[in-house]
Amino acid sequence: MITGYETVTSVFGYWPEFADARVLSFGFSAEGTVSLVLSYIDASASKSAEVSLSFSGVRELDVGALASENVLDCLTVTPGDPMMVTLESCIGLGGSFTCTAATVAEVSPNNSFKPKPLRGSA
Repeated sequence: MITGYETVTSVFGYWPEFADARVLSFGFSAEGTVSLVLSYIDASASKSAEVSLSFSGVRELDVGALASENVLDCLTVTPGDPMMVTLESCIGLGGSFTCTAATVAEVSPNNSFKPKPLRGSA
């Protein structure tokens, strides 16, 4: 279970898969902590937010393909002891790791987000 998940569900109404989320930052500390900041947009709901996640007790870290632009296809956190975190890449960063705890560190909604209309629509 991800501690503080309610702060994400209060913005979007659900826990997203973070499809097409831009990876704004990815960090790893020698103490076994991974930090991840994502910019996620749900255009159909006209909602957007930056979501900061922290994972502790990280082991079996296997990530790569870090690029100048990194976009996820999906972020999966599988419950267990340890939890399995999978970063499915759309562009750039992808991989997996295990951890003992996952926490939503911060959620910053973008309340001014307005999706652009499709060409030819009224």
